Amino acid sequence: MAKLYGFLIIIFLAALSLLAYLNKGTVGLTVWEGKTYELPIISLILISTFIGIFSILIVVVIRDARRYVDYWQKQRQEKKALKVQEVYSKGRDAFFASRYDEACELLQRAIESNPSHVNALLRLGDIYFSKDDLAKARDFYTKANRIKPRSVEILLSLEKLSEKEKKWQEALRYLDNILEINDENISALYRKRNLFEANKKWAELLDVQYKIIKSDIPIKEKQKEQKNLLGFKYELGNYYLEEGAADKAIKVFRSLIKADPNFTAAYLLLAEAYLKAGNVEEAEDVLEKGYNANSAFILLARLEDHLIAMGEPGKTIELYQKAIQKDPGNQKLQFFLAKLYYRLEMIDYALEAAVAIDTALFDSSNLHILLGNIYERRTQHSKAVEEFKKAMKAEKPFMSPFCCAKCGYTSKDWTGRCPECRLWNTFALDIDGTCKA
Repeated sequence: MAKLYGFLIIIFLAALSLLAYLNKGTVGLTVWEGKTYELPIISLILISTFIGIFSILIVVVIRDARRYVDYWQKQRQEKKALKVQEVYSKGRDAFFASRYDEACELLQRAIESNPSHVNALLRLGDIYFSKDDLAKARDFYTKANRIKPRSVEILLSLEKLSEKEKKWQEALRYLDNILEINDENISALYRKRNLFEANKKWAELLDVQYKIIKSDIPIKEKQKEQKNLLGFKYELGNYYLEEGAADKAIKVFRSLIKADPNFTAAYLLLAEAYLKAGNVEEAEDVLEKGYNANSAFILLARLEDHLIAMGEPGKTIELYQKAIQKDPGNQKLQFFLAKLYYRLEMIDYALEAAVAIDTALFDSSNLHILLGNIYERRTQHSKAVEEFKKAMKAEKPFMSPFCCAKCGYTSKDWTGRCPECRLWNTFALDIDGTCKA
């Protein structure tokens, strides 16, 4: 490099010598009015050259100075940001360790140094949210939202806060903002569905449920949501039924049974909808067809109650006898027939049906209680006492309670959705340990 510089200098001096030789004359240079100097041409060339070099030098110095100042400011900002991030990291670690007071102090320091630190604002909002100081939580979430209005995390935090404050419309607005950014955001879709469920907005919920099913979720999750779709349709039908719109309820329940013939709860409410619409024969037909489709004893029990209320006990007996003819080995059917006879005070028939039950296949405490009551009515007290002794270990009442086949939850009342595990179509009559969880 030094040789190159030396070579260039030699060329420059040679060129300068050549110019001096060729331009031996002088030229007048006026620097002010009345001030003119006679200069050799080569001198003027040299002066012009040096002025140009000096100008370039000044420009280079200014440029380098500016670069230095920018670099220095950048370094200073980076050091400051590094310190702020270090403080924030300590505050975040304290937050996740549930040391909220320590975390709050550190995060406040981070914000004092950088008021636009979005993550620090968010974590402070989370701290005050966990302390139920919703006003301060909203303040920090809102500040973060002003800085990053399209941040999904911030919008979800604001939605969570609005939901806590039971500001449903505001919560929905935040979720809609998220879905405008990404219409397949699964977290927003789930939250929106949950909001509609909490407010029993079943028609609106179904629209969201279809979007969840169409979204990119794992196959197992999609299958689960398909089942949930049937459950939410059931809730919509139940809502129509409660509102007196029997025709709409019938339409929903018929489509539900078509989609899943084993949806026992839908048969029950469809029958109820037909009864409210004054169509008694359709109601009876639905319950009977439902039992033939899925052998759910709750359907037979409901039909039994209905027929007795209608003053048709003979039709009820005929129903059980037909069912037993189709499935003669079903001891539970035999038990239900015996119980029906007892309910109708046909004591001799009740005894005949009860003793015909094979206790090797069906040795329920409920059976012994039934036999004890039958013998008591026949004044055969010793046999009654013997049967009651056999039922001493019974933990369940004579009338079998309802239970959830999934989680084992028991209840005296039937429901289409288990209040414990929140699944639909799982309640059944708990006969001889049907619902052992």
